[in-house]
Amino acid sequence: MSLKTNVPDRNYPALFLALDDVLEAVFEGKPREEALQASFADAAEGFGAEKAVLLGIEGPGSTRRHALAHKGLADYEVIACEGGRSVPGVSTSCIGEAAENGKIVLIQDTARPAGGLVSGALGGAYSVLCAPILDPHGGRTLAVLYLQNDGVRNAFGEIDRSWIEVYARALGRAMAGPRAPAKATPPGEGES
Repeated sequence: MSLKTNVPDRNYPALFLALDDVLEAVFEGKPREEALQASFADAAEGFGAEKAVLLGIEGPGSTRRHALAHKGLADYEVIACEGGRSVPGVSTSCIGEAAENGKIVLIQDTARPAGGLVSGALGGAYSVLCAPILDPHGGRTLAVLYLQNDGVRNAFGEIDRSWIEVYARALGRAMAGPRAPAKATPPGEGES
């Protein structure tokens, strides 16, 4: 007798490559655009994402966004996401929630959302994982990573939330670049 479980499709080697690309960028000081896009592509593939977008946030307090990488979206859909508008399968409510609160948004089945995140863009059985990319030096949201899967066959779960948390933290370090060195206090100053 075989026991069938509903295990989501994940490509763990691709997820590890995505993390490796980001960690390499951290050690180099700041990611090149190609390295960032390669890491994103590996992460999207690793999760089996049908639609995915990495949106950079322009500056502190800004709502202006620009796509750093995307998968499964037409050009007009990317432009809509940059302008803060939802498209089928991509909810700007989830993106805004992650960007504003600095917390991961996980919706396992959009047909039965938990909490107040209901969006016309998610009118189907989707699963959403949306993570803020935070500057480790100041906590400002640098970008948001949005992934969408089939919510019946390939739903995101707690293990995915754990992985994306580590990946987002590493991506934030890479995107922020090295910490500015502390100013040295000349000898004799600051002493009482």
